[in-house]
Amino acid sequence: MLLASTLHIVAQNEVRLAFAGEVNVGNNYGSHSEQPLDVAHLFAEVSSHLKAADVAFGTLGTVLIDIDGTPNRANLIGSHKLTRVSEEYSTALREAGFTALNLANSHVADFGIEGLQTTMNSMRRAEIEFAGLKAMHDYHTFERSGTKYGFIAFGTSIHTLSMADSTLIHNMVAGLADQCDIVVVAFSLNETMATMHTSHTPTRTTTHMQQAVSFAHTCVNAGADIVYGNGFGQPLPIELYKDRLIIYDLGNFCTPYGTSYTGGQGTAPLADVRLFADGTFKSAKINSFKQTGSTGPVADNSHEAARVIKALTERHFPDTELKADDDGTITSTSESAYALAMRMLSEAERHRGKRYQMGSTGPNTFDCSGFTSYVFAKFGIKLERMAAAQYTQGHSVDKKDLRPGDLVFFTRSSVRGVGHVGIVYSVDKRRGSFKFIHASVSKGITIDDFGTSAYYIKRYVGARRILPD
Repeated sequence: MLLASTLHIVAQNEVRLAFAGEVNVGNNYGSHSEQPLDVAHLFAEVSSHLKAADVAFGTLGTVLIDIDGTPNRANLIGSHKLTRVSEEYSTALREAGFTALNLANSHVADFGIEGLQTTMNSMRRAEIEFAGLKAMHDYHTFERSGTKYGFIAFGTSIHTLSMADSTLIHNMVAGLADQCDIVVVAFSLNETMATMHTSHTPTRTTTHMQQAVSFAHTCVNAGADIVYGNGFGQPLPIELYKDRLIIYDLGNFCTPYGTSYTGGQGTAPLADVRLFADGTFKSAKINSFKQTGSTGPVADNSHEAARVIKALTERHFPDTELKADDDGTITSTSESAYALAMRMLSEAERHRGKRYQMGSTGPNTFDCSGFTSYVFAKFGIKLERMAAAQYTQGHSVDKKDLRPGDLVFFTRSSVRGVGHVGIVYSVDKRRGSFKFIHASVSKGITIDDFGTSAYYIKRYVGARRILPD
């Protein structure tokens, strides 16, 4: 019964996201290799992984344009080549399983404003969410399976929101956090700038990696739930910062033309990430693929990508709370407050249907404060016996900031002041409401929806947070 209860509450409070690196099947403009592409087969081995996620993210590294267009000569810097591919490519990406793409990559501007417009139009026709174009489509909100996502991308190219403007970053991300359940931030360093090698030690971390770390931390501080980057051309470390996951780079994922596959550049990791509904990290799996030519990413049973990311993470973040196994499994050695709340609510739900009895503290019957004190005691947290006394514990929480595990308090017609208490079970930010589990006089241990109950709306007193922030 406990297992079924745990699965039920976690399923209601968890999202599954997939993250891939750069996808670019564009031919080098003007080279002899320009030719029609059979794109679908390139993603054959990874499509099932992408489609298993609630949302699958990647970084687009080419222009989608069917006409000749005007090459952006300003992008011909160093080894940077111009790339393009037919607008039909967007359909292949959608069919492969991609849901949302970061367009802040410098290659997307290889054909100027004209190419940006055709790329955006192609994304819209394929119903792929996208972000990353300054003053054109820098952020986007969308909904999947009842969860509202905010998606925004920054970069170092002229057509992107600047990664260096901390005030802009904070305001944009915080604005999305206020209206969305999960905020995903992408970033792209111009690949002609980003030069970091796996041989670097933490003390020799490059200026560009430092820039990426500073940027990512600013995003999380402003309300981002996960940050993922691109531009270094190969996998980089991952970091857990304030219970939020940061993926600094997953390298090249599907880049069959004009790309070196030596060293870490041949790996093509695909991150399967599970977040709790408040955005805190639950677990992840780095699925290892590799590129060897025009076949697209193929499974790598040696788990090279996972091992590379594990080694870099341990080197650059030696005090990390992330635990990485060689097969790519990623967990945290510390438990977030949300994870603790999920375990607590699983215990609470296990008693659903048991009878109410005044003065009872369980385990077979409960009154309201007897139920809350019983559940919290299971996790080493002592609550006072009466509801009014529990209302003095922890700290006050505004109704709009509630999260699962908080205590909510009500008056009763026969009791002056606080007379009833329950535990927040789930929160609906858009409705401004919540569900709570409690010992009801008439129904015993039950879950009620505050937003549809005139009785509890009229009697609401306030909320207290007992679990750590």
